[in-house]
Amino acid sequence: MKDVFVVEAARTAVARAGKQSWFTNVRADELTAIVFRELRKRMGCEDKAKQAALIDDIVWATTANAFMEQGLNMGRLSWILSDGSYDVPGCTVDRFCASGLNSIVFAMNTMMTGMGGDVQIAGGVQHMTHIPMGAGADVHPDLGNYMNMMAINMGYTAEIVARRYGITREEQDAFSVESHAKCAAAQDINAAGKNIIPITVKVPAKSVSKNNPNPHNMASLYTATDHLAKAAIEKGEEMVEVVVAVDQGLRRETTMESLAGMAPVFMQDEQASVTAGNSSQINDAAAGVVVATAEGAKALGLKPKMKLVSWAVIGCEPDVMGIGPALAIPKVLKRAGMTQDQIGLWEINEAFASQSVYVRKTLNLPADRSNVWGSGISIGHPLGCTGARIAADITLLFEAYPDVEYIMESMCIGHGHGAAAIWQRVK
Repeated sequence: MKDVFVVEAARTAVARAGKQSWFTNVRADELTAIVFRELRKRMGCEDKAKQAALIDDIVWATTANAFMEQGLNMGRLSWILSDGSYDVPGCTVDRFCASGLNSIVFAMNTMMTGMGGDVQIAGGVQHMTHIPMGAGADVHPDLGNYMNMMAINMGYTAEIVARRYGITREEQDAFSVESHAKCAAAQDINAAGKNIIPITVKVPAKSVSKNNPNPHNMASLYTATDHLAKAAIEKGEEMVEVVVAVDQGLRRETTMESLAGMAPVFMQDEQASVTAGNSSQINDAAAGVVVATAEGAKALGLKPKMKLVSWAVIGCEPDVMGIGPALAIPKVLKRAGMTQDQIGLWEINEAFASQSVYVRKTLNLPADRSNVWGSGISIGHPLGCTGARIAADITLLFEAYPDVEYIMESMCIGHGHGAAAIWQRVK
């Protein structure tokens, strides 16, 4: 078996989906193409002949809504859109919320066995402004014979977790306040800025009235096409041109008092406790990594950043899909022959505060070593991108925390499962 490493990483900022999204005028395939272009630049592969000689495959993810601009073969067509060499193939995968991580694992697994060459690009994208979650879905009419069909709705499962395991509204809101506070501190020092690709885009004027898309004055590296912006302007919408270089979803003003005033979204009875404020956002973003064997890293002239120690997925009852990390993490630790005290940092995606509180309590995770820069509630959760976004940020966490050798990445996954991966610093 060959050792395979992450040698480069890049991502877009994470935009908050909706009418005021900073990426409302940029398509999913274009976000992906920008990530591909930047990764090629960082790996020294802008020459097409070099791409053809070194890059064995593209493994890309998008999930839940693989149609319209996210349809066909996203990995292949976005590569062509990025002006990549025709000789480099590409595919698209889906494991819902873990898709971005799973694409990386798929690429690394083929390379470890010697069947995937020495260099691949993997990651994922999701554009929830243009293609709302669940759009186009058509489940089999008999599925309800085997599961509670309400569990298709992720917010419903968050309510079930809260009720079944006694997670209070106050615990959920406190977790959310913590997430935004951590994210704010990280943004203040531009912690993820090294991997975020500054992009010039036309955005709705109202979207920049409160949040600055470029607080650290990063120089733009790419300019988005204006197809969608022109159409919006023709309809009378006011657009302004900005450089987007920071995640949009942060709400610095979040407090227990502000969250307490928010009404439950998914249920409205007396026990309802899941609100927009203690749930992950819907988002638009793309993220990717370059994975390489030792030979591939040498050919690229790049130093390995981290390696995958082990990976595991596990199923659970769809009603409580949020508990997935509490099941997947023990499984991956056992598979790796490791113990929990060896993990220095925990990056557990925050799909909902209810499930995040449950996982942290069940595994007794230290709050000061968990999601230290924020996660789904504050950064965002662009489904197919999230696993790759977290992996990209972990490369920087290893730089920021020199005492840490192992970082756990995990997430719950819609429809009843969880995933976990252990990343190791390369010394």
